[in-house]
Amino acid sequence: MSQETQIGNLGGGISDEDSKLVDSILNDINSSSAPQQGGQGQGQGQQPSPEQIKMMQQQQMAQRQQQMAQQQQMAQQQMAQQQQEQQKMNMIQSNGNNDIIDNIKLEAKNIMTVIFLCVLLNIDQVDSLFKSVSIFSSESGGLNMQAVFVKALLIGSIFYLIKTYLL
Repeated sequence: MSQETQIGNLGGGISDEDSKLVDSILNDINSSSAPQQGGQGQGQGQQPSPEQIKMMQQQQMAQRQQQMAQQQQMAQQQMAQQQQEQQKMNMIQSNGNNDIIDNIKLEAKNIMTVIFLCVLLNIDQVDSLFKSVSIFSSESGGLNMQAVFVKALLIGSIFYLIKTYLL
């Protein structure tokens, strides 16, 4: 069996003199913290008053709330950016998924302009103009590669002018 001691059987062992000493120490502690509560501020080694602790806790809570609000705002901005990027990607993909006929419809003016210029610069009358210049005619009487390059440059230049100023 284990031996148990009742609380009432424990000797107080504290004399009146010891009790007075403890009360004196507690009174000194309370009296030294009383001016601190009056607003003289914290000295070295002194504990903050309960009011100061509450104020510090409130400041920390306010700072945490501000940080959380900033983090939420940043998260919302990131989400908005991601949504915009996703919308752009969807638009690009939808354009990429269009069939060839839709792309031709969008570029019809440019395509028709190039076709018209190619036909115009390849008719016999234009070829005869180039043949009249000795640089562009070959020994067999046809047009040489220099004439083909000049025609291509003319088609490109005229297309640029038409597209810039007319289309």
